[in-house]
Amino acid sequence: MVLSHRSCRSRSAVHAGQVFLRRTLTLLVLFCLGATAQAQAAIHAVAAESSYGSMIETIGGDHVEVVSLLDSPDVNPHAFRADPQIARQLQDADLVVLNGLGFDGWMEPLLESTQSDKRQVIRASEAGSHLVMADQNPHLFYSPRIMLATASRVASALETLDPQHAADYRANLDAFKQTLAPVYSAVQDLIADHPNLSVTATVPVYSYMIALLGYANRYHDIQFASMDNHQPSARQVATFTKALEQRSVDLLIYNQQVHNRLTESQVATAKQAGIPTVGVSAIPLHGEDYAAWQVRQLDAIHAALDKAEADAKRG
Repeated sequence: MVLSHRSCRSRSAVHAGQVFLRRTLTLLVLFCLGATAQAQAAIHAVAAESSYGSMIETIGGDHVEVVSLLDSPDVNPHAFRADPQIARQLQDADLVVLNGLGFDGWMEPLLESTQSDKRQVIRASEAGSHLVMADQNPHLFYSPRIMLATASRVASALETLDPQHAADYRANLDAFKQTLAPVYSAVQDLIADHPNLSVTATVPVYSYMIALLGYANRYHDIQFASMDNHQPSARQVATFTKALEQRSVDLLIYNQQVHNRLTESQVATAKQAGIPTVGVSAIPLHGEDYAAWQVRQLDAIHAALDKAEADAKRG
């Protein structure tokens, strides 16, 4: 039987299509196998707070999958309650990073109940123990130096867990160091424009940054009494209120994550007296870079002080 040219062309087209399909399927299979291998090779990290999660993401890059348990400034870390899902995440984690000093105390029993031989646990309070304030202030993430000390331990842990990508982790640690430069720049700008201030806060959340600014941090007793939603004494409240009314300080810092009648009253009193008030948080918004979070809040303080100074000049 003699085939027509059209029939031959049709069979050739079908054959070519089949070859193309087989090659495409092969490529897809190889891609999926590669993606699966990459997913299996990924290091699973859990950060108690997104401040540390952001840092792990910078150092780990594509080699690390990070879950931040507290990742919203709407959550009060002192009132946080863990659930069974968090226990499962910790059980499967290769690396866990937490603050320590009781700030995330709910993590400790979870770590004990989900013991793992392969898991590495890093506490910022241990990494930067030589930099912790004498009063054991637990808000360590407001110290860039403690964050860098913690980052160095994270990089070392990742190198141990994944030696194949050790060079990447070292390079990314250097990159994290560079991200802190704008924080120090914002600090220096603030010191230059508004030096030697006397400040206070509703709770001691910002103390490490206040120390870095070289500002006098006043009324520690009521700050610590108010922490963890404890009730300060009537005498402490009266002294603090009078200081605000008499403008004995140049700035009031309050924690946006603490919502109670006392905090609202303190902020209202400061505003009525003409004292600049700025809200900060213990947790950056999920996905926000650590350094960007710090700079944003420093800029807010700078703007509030600028405005107060301008208002004072206008009389």
